[in-house]
Amino acid sequence: MIWAAGIVLAVIAAALRPDASAAAAAATARPFATLAAIILASALAGRLGVFRILAGALIPARSPGVTCAAAVLALTALLSALVNLDVAVVVAVPVALRAASRQGLAADRLAVAVAVMANAASFLLPTSNVTNLLLLGRVPLAVPAYVADSWLAWLLVIAVTLGPLAAWAGRARPGPARAVAADPSARAVLDLVPMFLIASGIRALLGTGLALRGSFPGQLAAGAALACAASNLPAAAAILPAGATGLWAAILATTVGPNLLITGSVATLISRRIARDGGASFTARRFSVIGMALVPAQLAAAALGLYITGALR
Repeated sequence: MIWAAGIVLAVIAAALRPDASAAAAAATARPFATLAAIILASALAGRLGVFRILAGALIPARSPGVTCAAAVLALTALLSALVNLDVAVVVAVPVALRAASRQGLAADRLAVAVAVMANAASFLLPTSNVTNLLLLGRVPLAVPAYVADSWLAWLLVIAVTLGPLAAWAGRARPGPARAVAADPSARAVLDLVPMFLIASGIRALLGTGLALRGSFPGQLAAGAALACAASNLPAAAAILPAGATGLWAAILATTVGPNLLITGSVATLISRRIARDGGASFTARRFSVIGMALVPAQLAAAALGLYITGALR
């Protein structure tokens, strides 16, 4: 479906706006090339056993259910923030299924919790999410300045997310699941091709982009609704942020906002596929219920952190 959408958009854009299509592809290529390099490096790290060692160090073999769930979610947050959202779910969901089987936890709950945490944690660095890179392509912000703005917001979001999710996922039983591979594959780079076509096609068709108006909360709400309705990647390709405030509204809308709907993020769909391959249920209703409970607190925490660091002043 993603491939079909990408090809159709690319053909339409090339037919209607051939000059704009070339410019949009050139502008969009760098973020995707950066992400491809990260995925390839992560695949190599996976082959070398780096993620298995990290999971073994962070997740005790014998620990209470809540502690185990918290460790899985901490691993997810670190991978999503410091490596990349898509790498995080490819590694952390199988780890969660194994941990659930070993500890007798509800694998379905833990898989959902991992997806929610991965999305919410994917704004610490520009490379944490390709949506960040797409938005920064329109409103540039140097990496040191970006991190200076984001670090406290990220910590506060993790603080309001980790405890509730760990308590919810760590106290439910039983949850056996089949073991699945826990290393990112270099083949994931191919998945970037239709995403690139979608982003380039949207940028070519919209020209200067879709500007969000109003206050920071208003832009945040509108951006999150757009991300949930159209998925976060097309939303990030479409949005033209208005200054620093608009940039951070768009970044949070396309990282945290997709936790409201299962279709809001490609990473969520990847999580569901891996969970089902491992024998765990992953329902849209459960994901949305958890998202509706957490997203308001996550966005409020992020806004507070950005205000304290001066990003919203």
